[in-house]
Amino acid sequence: MSRSRKRMPGSTWCCCKSQKKGKQASSRKFRRKAHVLLHQGNDHLLPLKSFEVMSPWDLGGDGKAFFGFHPEEEWYVKLMRK
Repeated sequence: MSRSRKRMPGSTWCCCKSQKKGKQASSRKFRRKAHVLLHQGNDHLLPLKSFEVMSPWDLGGDGKAFFGFHPEEEWYVKLMRK
């Protein structure tokens, strides 16, 4: 896998390489809220999307950005490594 490269030049802005922990916490909150509401009999209050339970801004990083194609630049080569 030494020649393995990302396909699209995009990444998060700061603080983390992945938003995995935040996505796991969001899914856990979503499932818990749905479980509690079902047992209370409030089917009409069930959340439809995960952002109804937890804000996407609470995840790690500051969102993703597209950096464009610059294959001759040193920072681009470093960014495209997995």
